[in-house]
Amino acid sequence: MTERIAVLGAGSWGATLANLLAEKGHSVNLWEFDSNAADRLRKTRRLSIIPDLNLHKNVLVSSDITEVLKGCPVILSATPSEFVRSTLKKAAASKVLHAGPVFISVTKGLESGSMKRMSEIAAEEIPGARIAVLSGPSHAEEVCLKLPTAVVAAAADIAVAEKVREIFSSNYFRIYTQHDLIGVELGGTLKNIYAIACGISDGLGFGDNTKAAIMTRGLNEMARIGYKLGGELKTFFGLTGMGDLIVTCLSRHSRNRALGEKIGKGKSVAQALSEMTMVAEGYKTAPPAFHLAERLNIDAPLIREAHLILYDGKNPKQSLIDLMAREMPGEWQNWK
Repeated sequence: MTERIAVLGAGSWGATLANLLAEKGHSVNLWEFDSNAADRLRKTRRLSIIPDLNLHKNVLVSSDITEVLKGCPVILSATPSEFVRSTLKKAAASKVLHAGPVFISVTKGLESGSMKRMSEIAAEEIPGARIAVLSGPSHAEEVCLKLPTAVVAAAADIAVAEKVREIFSSNYFRIYTQHDLIGVELGGTLKNIYAIACGISDGLGFGDNTKAAIMTRGLNEMARIGYKLGGELKTFFGLTGMGDLIVTCLSRHSRNRALGEKIGKGKSVAQALSEMTMVAEGYKTAPPAFHLAERLNIDAPLIREAHLILYDGKNPKQSLIDLMAREMPGEWQNWK
């Protein structure tokens, strides 16, 4: 069965998923907030940030959110985390939303201040929405080339997750379902911070041993945070935990790893950010993740040091010294 789907956010991931959906025969409306960018995308069907993507002719592109949402019982949210709430407020204000729409979030981040996950924001701004999260190791640069990819659709109501699987599944895009929204969202969110740390390690000239330590201890941190919030431990050893951590920390496509590498090579955070052509969600996620760990009384040294580097100007080399000089507990001592 085909669906009418509104995609909010025409960045690399939103546009790639809009393309995938249109190629499957769905009717897709793609919202780009900037009218000039929307006009350019509508005419050229190309994005400079992802040159291998050629947007399907049946994808309607518009900067009018009402036009995009009208008649669409399925909403895919792909805007950066800092704009999710404001975008959903606009969506609700349009007065054209279906009652109880299927709402699919592919944004990986935490809201500044509230420390809320994207599904929590959606529940507040679109009451009655049937909410799901689509997450996993899935660079847009590879999905648009139809390279084999496996991700997870998570929803409290497993029937909603199964519907998402039906909507998206293709011979190159495989979807597993589960119900652990907390674990799936936190895995996809926190891994961006560890990817920045791995990039810093690369920029400083360190090797595979260092990155393996960052990734493994990062997995330990994210699992402890997620578990304390009610997530399931096994989720963090699946596609949306370990899987997404691997691809984001190691891939040449990873914008978070690239940001960290610039900082590790001596560039200021401001300069490194100015050179980025796409959003590195880990930068915006670091403060709410740091405060979330504090609120939960969880020792998360990698998140703490990343926050200090990104926002307090701490020298990355000093962060390494401080991390290596910490008290040496048993590997699982922090688990209760």
